[in-house]
Amino acid sequence: MKLAFFALSILSVFILSSSTLAFAETNYEIKIPSGASDPGAPFFWSEKTTGETTGIITIYPGDSVTWKNADTAFHTVTSVSQSGEENGLFDSGFFTAGDSYTRQFDELGDFYYYCSLHPWMNGVVHVVKNPGSVQSISRVASGYSDDGLGFEVKYILDTPLAKAVHIDPEGSSLTFTIPGETKNEQISLILPPELIENPNTAWVDGEMVEVEIEETSSGSKLIIPIKPNSKEIKVMGSYVIPEFGFLAMAVLCVGLFSTLFIVRSKFSFIR
Repeated sequence: MKLAFFALSILSVFILSSSTLAFAETNYEIKIPSGASDPGAPFFWSEKTTGETTGIITIYPGDSVTWKNADTAFHTVTSVSQSGEENGLFDSGFFTAGDSYTRQFDELGDFYYYCSLHPWMNGVVHVVKNPGSVQSISRVASGYSDDGLGFEVKYILDTPLAKAVHIDPEGSSLTFTIPGETKNEQISLILPPELIENPNTAWVDGEMVEVEIEETSSGSKLIIPIKPNSKEIKVMGSYVIPEFGFLAMAVLCVGLFSTLFIVRSKFSFIR
């Protein structure tokens, strides 16, 4: 009975691990420099971080841009079409020296703007997909590894993976869960060979998908296509945690010895 209990426990372990925070939303600042109201000025905008003076900036969904007026004249930040006609998407209204206007951009696309008082002052906000940041889950399969510390799995996504990774040695698979919302169309996973050998197949929410595989010094890098708001990613290889690992084997041995001890005791009592 104990043997069955220990074997079942080994095959149903869920591993708790930790992960880093996702890519944070950012506020960018574009300054309207002194003299910008003069059409002969050398430049009309100045992006604080890069120093770019074109009024063109590239950001990710959820980021915001603040235009700060450092000129002595009134200015506006007014949304226009690519052809230069106002389209009503956003408009700061007149703001004077020392004032600013901030807008958050949640949608993908190109957002053109100009100063309605000085039409030669124009720019564009490019909002592109956030590729996500490099994150990691540590202590994956700690209950199976020889040292009890488990393995580290690195990944790139715009939201953290869940702290629980389902390990299935019999099915030779790892299952990751995305608890939050993702807008990405792919996830990159780097899986150590000690954790899973030859990972070659993946399912996303129960559907098999084609996987790009690249061998790196840290393990197999898998690029897995996903749909926005996907929830479950299952990866299968030749084996997961070969020969169960020392710790799991030790637990199994304890169960076996306990069972033998009980059986022997019962026979001694009968005699």
